[in-house]
Parts: sequence; C-alpha cells; structure tokens
Amino acid sequence: MANSHDVIVVGAGPGGISCAALLAKWGLKTLVVDKNSQIGGKSMTVSRRGFRYEYWPIAACPSTSTRFHSLLKMLGIENKVELIAPDPLGLMHYETPSGEIRTMVVPGAGKPADPLTLFKMLGVTDAEMPEVMRLFTDILSMSPQALDLLDDANILQFLDGYRIPKSVYSLLATLQSEGTLELPGDIACASEFIRVFRQNNTQGGGLYPAGGFGRMYEAMADVVRANGGEILLRTKAKQIAVQNGRVNGVITDKGTFRAPIVVSNAGLQSTVLKLVGEDNFDRSYVNYVRDLVPSLGFAGARYFLSKPVLKYPLYVYFSDDTVATMEKHMRAETGQMPEQIYVFMSTNSLYPGMAPPGKQLVYTGISCPADPRTNIKPWIDKVEAEVARLWPEVFESIEDREYYGPAQISRLSRDSIVPGTGGECIGLGQIAGQCGKLKPTPRAPIAGLFYVGADAGSSGFGNHMCVESGFNVANMVREYWVARPALHQA
Repeated sequence: MANSHDVIVVGAGPGGISCAALLAKWGLKTLVVDKNSQIGGKSMTVSRRGFRYEYWPIAACPSTSTRFHSLLKMLGIENKVELIAPDPLGLMHYETPSGEIRTMVVPGAGKPADPLTLFKMLGVTDAEMPEVMRLFTDILSMSPQALDLLDDANILQFLDGYRIPKSVYSLLATLQSEGTLELPGDIACASEFIRVFRQNNTQGGGLYPAGGFGRMYEAMADVVRANGGEILLRTKAKQIAVQNGRVNGVITDKGTFRAPIVVSNAGLQSTVLKLVGEDNFDRSYVNYVRDLVPSLGFAGARYFLSKPVLKYPLYVYFSDDTVATMEKHMRAETGQMPEQIYVFMSTNSLYPGMAPPGKQLVYTGISCPADPRTNIKPWIDKVEAEVARLWPEVFESIEDREYYGPAQISRLSRDSIVPGTGGECIGLGQIAGQCGKLKPTPRAPIAGLFYVGADAGSSGFGNHMCVESGFNVANMVREYWVARPALHQA
C-alpha cells in the first residue's frame, strides 16, 4: 500500500501530535502513525474502574500563560479543552536534621511562594539571609548571556558558588533537579534548572487539562482529521525510507507511506540508529547520537484508595540528605539504597470526573535506571517504606495497587536501542552539555528529516517542553516546505 502525503509524523506523543495538528491546520497533507492504541504517548489517559488517569504522575509547568494556551487558541480548540491551574498546588515537607518534619502549603496559579515563610520552614538564620537572597536574585535576574554560559555546568557546580545553608541547597538540588529534571544534581544542567525555576516561580506549576492530558491530545488529533489529515493507530513504524540523501516515506507494519518530509517523535537515538539506520549518517554524527545521555527512569505505584486522603494535587518530601548524585544512583543499582530519598506523591482525583465519588487515586514514585530490564523492586520497596512513614493514612486506605517502571514506559514510547536506555521518563537527559545552545537541533543532517519532542527543539519541563518543541518544529517544517516548491510536486 502506498499513499502520498506532504509530511508524515512518526509518533503521536505530545510533541508529535501538537506538531501534526499545526501542520494540518496550515494546509499540509499530514499523516500520523503511532504504535499505540491511543493518542498521547507516555501522557495518554486511560479509563479503568471508574477512574481516569495517566499511567504515572504527570503535570505541567508553567500553569499560566503557557504554550498550551497559545497552541489551543491557534488550533481553534481553546473552548474545547479546559486547562486547570490548581491553587493551592501542594504541600511541601522538609525534615530537619533533628527529625522534625515541617510543612508549607505551595501556592498555585502563578502565585509565588512567600519567601519569608519558605525560609522560616528551612531554618534560614538572619546571618544566612543575605547570601540566600543573593542566590535567588541571581537566579531570577540572570541575563540570557550569563545563562548561556551555564549550559555546560551542572546544578551542584552552580550552587557551590554560594555559601548557603544545606536546607536551601537541598531544596534546589532535590526538588529542581531530581524532582523536575529527573537527574542527579551533579549532572543536571544549571541553565535548564534556572529556566524551569523561573517558570515555576513566575507562572506557577501543576497545570492539568480537564479530563486528563490524553483528552487534550485527542482534541489536537481531531484537528488533524478535521483538516484532511489521517491518523493511523496500532501502526508501528519499521523504517524511515531514505533515497539519495533525503527521506521519502515511512515503512510500517501496515504498509509503506510516501512523503518528502518526515517528523520523528520516536526519540532521536531510536530514529537515527534504528528507523533511519546508521549507514545513512556520517560516522561522527552517529557517535554523537550514541553518546547522548537519557534522563533517568521512574518506578512507582498507583494506589486506588477507598476514600479521599490527599487534600492537594502534589506532595513532596526532602531533607538535607536527599540530594541525589550519580554515585548514589550507582550504589543503588548494587542494592545500596540511600537512607533518605526525595519522595513525590500526587493525585489527579481532585479534578471533576477523574475518580468515582468517595474514591481517590494516588501516585508515588522514585527515580531509577532507564533500562527496561531493571528490577524495580528495591526502588519500590524504598519509596513505599517512606510513604508509609510519612503518610500512613494513604496505606491504610489502599484497596488495590499497580506498579510501573521503565519496562512499561518503554512499551508506550521508545525502544531500547542504546544499552541501558528506553525507559527514560522524559527523553534525552537535560544534563550539562545537552541543553540550551548545546541541545540537539531538530533538523537532521538528512534532507526532509526532523526530530520533535523532548529530545530537540525546546527547553523546560515535561509536557510543556514537548509541546513547545511541537510548535517550534512545525514552524521549521512549514518554512522548509514553503521554501521548496519542488517538494509540492514530489
């Protein structure tokens, strides 16, 4: 079977479907192929037992004046998708060295946390305050030029430039590194950390579409169809066809489809090393792609509760000793789990229609290796022990539970092409040397091939980063298409 399209998008994750919706809206004949049965990739929303939920905890940052808002308006579906900016957002827990657990309600909807309340919770003294204020002022006012210089520095290197108390150090190195970028602080990129911190501080976090992320991405898929495009689900791309140095289509398990432009949302490494094939690229580029580092994986549990327990969408815990490093992660892989870990817990059941009356779904999880073969039990055991210690009322209300990890993530998203990869919860790691001006470009060295999603074309946090990439890459593709009339007759 052979069809002719202007552009084929491989993968209907957040980046792929947002890019496809824009291209179809702009008049390009667009085909989307995806191996899954639903739109949304790792962010699809499912319905079971009366609950609607994503397979793992997902929220978006920022929550106000976002790319989601502008994209939905551009697509003409802003009245079909309600974006909820929760307020308050959550509850922060800090355990002091003496074992006291202090808490602070985290505001949402773009409202900044009161710094004095935060610093009081962290035990910042009057003598420490000037240096702490200098750090936060530098983060919020840093020039673009100064920020670019941190593309190749890690978070801990940046924080080590300030004489701040361990509580403040851990707040930033834990919640804004492992808790946001899913990377240890000694490899996570300092410039990316600052970009995300600014968004959180000025535009809020925790954005959630009514009905789930999958419903928003399904609305984008409807735009593709309404503008003459086609979406083929349960259709696995086996090869991106290349002839004479340019793409000319995609070979799937349902047939071959032709187009002069292919946008891959299958992951940069999967695209280059498998779908296109190493022989079609220069050896130095192949080596560059192989050397790219993924984010960590994520292992955790979904708890189905007999009653509502969580009052806010997000709960986080940290202490002075929860700062993750690569050494700690490598020791954990040998069974030596750290004594204290960052703990994350969330629920989407506070939003209308997401849970049966009187019930609640709660997620928890922990960073782990991205290898789909990882035995997740040690990580699950550790995080569950901490949840039971910190929030015993959650465990007391569990009716059922389901576990997930890198293997489940890989099945929904990308194959394990480079050893140890495939189950990363974000995509390419936002590490020093892979962000900002050093991030891979969306345009491949093969004519007509583009990458979209977390791996290229944007910065920031999770789904928002992916949709930002979809917007940016769609503009690149349109410019490429308009500038080459010969492709229109291909």
